[in-house]
Amino acid sequence: MEDDTDTEAYYDQEGPIGQGVGLEDACPHDLDIEPVNEREVMNIEEEGELNNSGTTRKRGTVYCRKLTMLPPGEKLNVEFDEDGNAIGPHASLFSFFLGQQVRNKSVCPVQVKGWDECTSETLDHLWACVKEKCSFDDPEYRRESVMKHAQRLFRDARSKLKRKYFNDTRLKTKEERLKNKPSEMTKIEWKFLVDHWSDEKFKEKSKKASESRAHQKMPHYNGTKSFARLRQEIVWKCSRVDVLVASRTRKSKKAVNVLALEKNTLVVDEIKKLKEQRDQGLNDKTDEQIFQDVLGKDTHGYLRAYGPGKSITQHFKVKPLRLDLSQELIEVKKKADQLLEEARKDAENARMEAEKAKKEAEAIRNDVDKKIEQNNAIWEKKFHQLMNFIKGGTYSNDDVSGNESSS
Repeated sequence: MEDDTDTEAYYDQEGPIGQGVGLEDACPHDLDIEPVNEREVMNIEEEGELNNSGTTRKRGTVYCRKLTMLPPGEKLNVEFDEDGNAIGPHASLFSFFLGQQVRNKSVCPVQVKGWDECTSETLDHLWACVKEKCSFDDPEYRRESVMKHAQRLFRDARSKLKRKYFNDTRLKTKEERLKNKPSEMTKIEWKFLVDHWSDEKFKEKSKKASESRAHQKMPHYNGTKSFARLRQEIVWKCSRVDVLVASRTRKSKKAVNVLALEKNTLVVDEIKKLKEQRDQGLNDKTDEQIFQDVLGKDTHGYLRAYGPGKSITQHFKVKPLRLDLSQELIEVKKKADQLLEEARKDAENARMEAEKAKKEAEAIRNDVDKKIEQNNAIWEKKFHQLMNFIKGGTYSNDDVSGNESSS
């Protein structure tokens, strides 16, 4: 499903109910919607058709008919991965429906400053609306994951609403912003939001968030597809390197930030190069080591190229502040294991050499003992012959000489 940032309102059978449904799993660090100036945009033909007046024809209102028209008793079965993210054939439609609900004023009220101000009654009502149309393997267990997803969609809806109707550079004063009211909101609702966004504390917080957002130099090209669905499409147990390459590889001719595209291309090429070298036996780096060699170490608890659902601590089984120490310990242990293996091999070789020398010495000793035994036999025979001669017996020189020659 494509992004529809130009849709102003969503309509059901009773009329407008809120902002148009936006990006799935949208977070400030996940969105590929950073503003670019004209000099940074590639001269590429954008998607869309021209009408008779020469202007680009944009997609109109989008309806969630597949869910709203479900027969009574029939529900959409939603699957989840091990991190609690929706996957499977119905994940996109489920996210669309959930986004519709958080934008529905009858479900989530407008006059709250953030998701944390939504009451338990509001969340229970939202959960009831979701369960009415969707089924889960374990509803109570999945509720937390669904609510986190809803929170991201709620925050994205507020962000897009503020960007379009409040942050317009043509609006200079608060009074002008109050007049720039979305058609689906009442004056009281819009004034509440304008007052909230005009608050100095909120403006300072928003400024810090914008500065943090500006540090992101590698926007993904997933569109509305979540990282969980992308991982599922690649392979069930893929690494962050696989996800990074897939999400930062451009898939369409839509105009993008040239600097970001160059950065993404360089990173993807470097990763592919290291993986090819590993396949050729030129290095023994793991995917995580390749990831850190190219992009540096993960910090601040955010796990890059993974999406929502898992932190650095959960991924590496250690807190971010101790990650460097943990990796150093792993390297030390690896080197110690290598030295221990080398020492074991050296000891084994020494043992084998000692066994060989022992066998050679044993063979030499046996040969010497045999020759000594032969010589003793010869001299004993000579001694007996000599004694016989002294006693008057006969002495055979042939026997002696024969014995000597044989010795």
